[in-house]
Amino acid sequence: MFIMLSRPAIARALLTACLTVLSCLAAGCDGSAAGPSACDGLADKKVAITRTDYSACAGEILDTLQALEEPLRRLVDGDASARVPAQSASRRLSHLMGQVGFQADAWREVQGGAGRAIERWPDAGMRGFNAEVVNAAAQFRAVLAYPNQDNLQQGIRLNAEARNAYSRFR
Repeated sequence: MFIMLSRPAIARALLTACLTVLSCLAAGCDGSAAGPSACDGLADKKVAITRTDYSACAGEILDTLQALEEPLRRLVDGDASARVPAQSASRRLSHLMGQVGFQADAWREVQGGAGRAIERWPDAGMRGFNAEVVNAAAQFRAVLAYPNQDNLQQGIRLNAEARNAYSRFR
């Protein structure tokens, strides 16, 4: 099948492709997602991530959530320069969540029901913490995309709930 594109459509497609490549390169250049972490290798575990295995990683995730919250507060208050550190912290958070396997956990639930995730996270306290982290991250990412007080306040509340959940299972 052959599709004819006009010159403006081709130019837009090329511009979009270039911008995508540049943003991918820029995302990897600040080093925020690279490097060892306490979360390394947890995504590979299929069964029973223990409190001992997860405690340091969970602390690192909380520190990154806090590192994201601070520039987001400034961004919502109108400080455009806070976007760069917020983006960096957001990438770091995504990296850590990937190292833990949160996205894979969602896929496991789709494939085999909630029992598959419970098998991997047998501790209800850790599962509760994970849920709070996922929700706080979603709210903070919404603020990054569209700075507003509503999402920021929800993210701050969920971040505090994640900290409370962490203190209960640690």
